[in-house]
Amino acid sequence: MLFVRPSRRLVPSFFCFSLLLTLLSASVISWAAPQSADDFAALKQQAVGLYKEGKFEDALPVFQKLHAAKPDDLVVLEELAFCTLTHAQTLTDPDARKAERIKARQFVMQAQAAGDASNLLKILTDIPEDGSESPFSSRADIDAIMQEGEATFVKGDLDGAIASYQKALALDPKQYSAALFIGDCYYKKHDHEQAGHWFLRAIQIDPNQETAYRSWGDDLMAQDRPSDAKAQFVQAIVAAPYDKRSWMGLIQWANKQKVTLAHPAINPPGSVTDNGKNEKGQAQINIVIDPSTMGGKGNADGTSAWFIYSLSKANWHGERFKKEFPNEKDYRHTLAEEVDGYQLVVGQVRNGLKSKKIKNLDPALASLVKLSDQGLLEPFVLISKADAGIAQDYPAYRNSSREKVTQYINEWIIHPVPSPIP
Repeated sequence: MLFVRPSRRLVPSFFCFSLLLTLLSASVISWAAPQSADDFAALKQQAVGLYKEGKFEDALPVFQKLHAAKPDDLVVLEELAFCTLTHAQTLTDPDARKAERIKARQFVMQAQAAGDASNLLKILTDIPEDGSESPFSSRADIDAIMQEGEATFVKGDLDGAIASYQKALALDPKQYSAALFIGDCYYKKHDHEQAGHWFLRAIQIDPNQETAYRSWGDDLMAQDRPSDAKAQFVQAIVAAPYDKRSWMGLIQWANKQKVTLAHPAINPPGSVTDNGKNEKGQAQINIVIDPSTMGGKGNADGTSAWFIYSLSKANWHGERFKKEFPNEKDYRHTLAEEVDGYQLVVGQVRNGLKSKKIKNLDPALASLVKLSDQGLLEPFVLISKADAGIAQDYPAYRNSSREKVTQYINEWIIHPVPSPIP
């Protein structure tokens, strides 16, 4: 499996690139438009070859010719989008750079409409519609130095880029991107010791940004150190689990190592619906119970315990939330609500097992009890069951229990692929 690693700021780094992108040759090449299917295939092969070598400026006019000949080719659209985005970084005029970024996004949207669902395209969709880009720093002098470093990097002058980033870091020792990008330059120079040093420096500046972890993981993969790489890819998720980019490194690592990633199959049956308040201001909660969890079967496998989960949620929709979160005006789904419901279910199951009423415990409930025994219900909810409300509780939990989130991902998300039966 080939790991491709494009430029970091243009597209946040999530690919490992052991073949090294020797960026942007300065030569200008003229390409004739393809006249036949064979011509198109040959020219496409040349363009893709340039792209894989990191010669994006050389590849750009070739992809433009190919796109004109066949506007719906997915490979052409995706790689044209990236080359256009890379070209934007070489432009010093802000308006011209913005216009080029808008053009790149248009190619991205065309590729998406044509059915492209690659990881790279998912990241490229983050380009704002207006082509804008966030500054590196609120200080104009530091931002200018960082932009200078980026333009130098894209032109392939890694030593010059390092000098710019170090200058920015000297002015602002907390400039995360400067440390990250220095590490990336050393990665491309195959200096793994220095790359690791600078990725660690970026993590020390801000441990709650995910990119440096993934970049370090990429570098460790290039050194054939998959176990160490996994540790960094996991920390990327711990840092920012709701950012789709955080998962890219671990996903590709899992594919390469022949393991699967999956959340525990714990899905409470039934539903609880908040229908607002009646004329007296009282909450109107509708509880729907899965009939398969009731009666003899539900008692025998423990699934009848889910009823108390529904009751707990109804209580939280009513008065419990106001009591526990007096400073919040409106109800929201919280970590506390979910953990409370799950713990009540676990208590019911334990009672059923103790009294021997439960004869054959449901596998999902067995997993829930084990999570509770390990003290991992909170990370289970935050990583595998979070919505917008629950996500608000993540930063505080991460800051106090980072090791628990790490344990949960390692023990409950990463699964060896079973060996095929002979």
